[in-house]
Amino acid sequence: MSELRTDTITASDGTSPVTLTKQSAAKAWVNFNGTGTLAIDDSFNMASVTDGGTGSYTPVATNSMSNTDYAFSISGREESGGYGGFFGMNDSDNQTATGFTIRCRKGSVDTGTADDRALVTAVYFGDLA
Repeated sequence: MSELRTDTITASDGTSPVTLTKQSAAKAWVNFNGTGTLAIDDSFNMASVTDGGTGSYTPVATNSMSNTDYAFSISGREESGGYGGFFGMNDSDNQTATGFTIRCRKGSVDTGTADDRALVTAVYFGDLA
């Protein structure tokens, strides 16, 4: 049986990180503050997050996914002392190879109101282009 032990894996140039293209690892992720002036707190393979108005954000990956059939997960935190809320996409929002629009609502999907969040996260899973 073979065993491989390592602390760091780099690309063939010896300094760049290895590009994950087919593995099931996350290909992009972002953690950002969507209140006031939007600010990315930390990220991987993320070029930007666009503020589309109250409770609407569009993360944009630096490197595109191979198609629009990748999986993503989004979450956040309720800031006003309440519980619940909704993090998702509207029917009219299009998922592209670089991103999608996150919609945050306070309360239920049907009766809630758009709501900015101080903590929003998104993770992309799939194959890079």
